[in-house]
Amino acid sequence: MSKALLFGGIELGGTKTIVAIGDGDGTVLESVALPTTEPQALMKEISDFFFSRAESHGQISGLGVGAFGPIVINRTACNYGHLLETPKVGWSGFDLSGALAGITASPTVILTDVGAAGIGEARYGALRNTELGVYLTVGTGIGGAILCNGFPLPALLHPEMGHIALKRYAGDKAPSVCRFHENCAEGLACGPAIMARFGKSLSGFAPDGEEFALVADYLGQVCAALVLTLSPQRIVLGGGVLKADGLIERIRTAMDVHLNGYAAAGGDVTDFICAPALGDRAGIIGALCCARPDHR
Repeated sequence: MSKALLFGGIELGGTKTIVAIGDGDGTVLESVALPTTEPQALMKEISDFFFSRAESHGQISGLGVGAFGPIVINRTACNYGHLLETPKVGWSGFDLSGALAGITASPTVILTDVGAAGIGEARYGALRNTELGVYLTVGTGIGGAILCNGFPLPALLHPEMGHIALKRYAGDKAPSVCRFHENCAEGLACGPAIMARFGKSLSGFAPDGEEFALVADYLGQVCAALVLTLSPQRIVLGGGVLKADGLIERIRTAMDVHLNGYAAAGGDVTDFICAPALGDRAGIIGALCCARPDHR
C-alpha cells in the first residue's frame, strides 16, 4: 500500500506565522506558531521546521502559502510572490516566492492569507457547497476573498474589501487609521481603529452599546456593498474583531438597514451571514488544500 502524500502549509500573518505539515484532506499532523520577525530570520525558522520534520513525517509533495499583503499572486507576473509596500517593517518588496524556493523544491502556491482561509471554508467549512461566497476577515486589517466553486476569483492583484469607502456613522469624527483613505472600512473598523477610538477592544463593551452599533454599522455597510456588487450566496465573517459576542448579529441587522429592502438576501439572514465553521484553523487548512495538485 502506497504511503499517503504529505503537504506543507504556511499561514504568514503580520504578527505570527503558522507552519504545518498535513495530509491531503486538510488534516494538520503537526504545526508550530512562530513570531513574524524580519524575513530572513523567519525563513530560516520555516526551513528548520520542514527539515527537522522530514525524518519523522517524510518529505512534502507541495507547499501552500497564505500571506499577508499586499502581495502579487498572479502566477504569470514577473514579480509573483513579492510583497508590495506594506507597513510591516522589513517586508516591503520581499521576494517570498524566491525565499521559499530555497527552502523546498516542492511546487509552491502563494495566495493571500484571507484567500487561504476562504479556501479552507469552501472545502470543509461554512462555504462548502456554496457556488459564490465571500470570506471577510476583520482583525489587524480588513481583507476579503471571493470564492467561486471553491477557488478565489482571478484578479489584477487581489480584492481590497477593507478599502471600500463608507458613510460616517452619526457623530463619528475619529481619524482613520488608514494612511490612504479617510473613510474606508479598514481605517474606521479594524482592530487598531477600534482601539484608537475606544481605548480597548470591542469585547470590553456591552453588545447593546453604541460602540457595537458603530462598528456593526460600518461592517454592515461593507456587507451591503458586497450584496449589491457580487450577490454572493453567503458571507463568512472571521478575524479577531468578530469574536466579540453579539457583533455578527448586529452586523446582520445593520446590513438589512443599509439595503433597505433592496436586493436583500432570500431566506434566513442568519444563514447568509455567519461565522467561520473552522474558526482560527481556516487559514492553515486552506494553505494545505492549496498545496494539493488539484488546487494548483
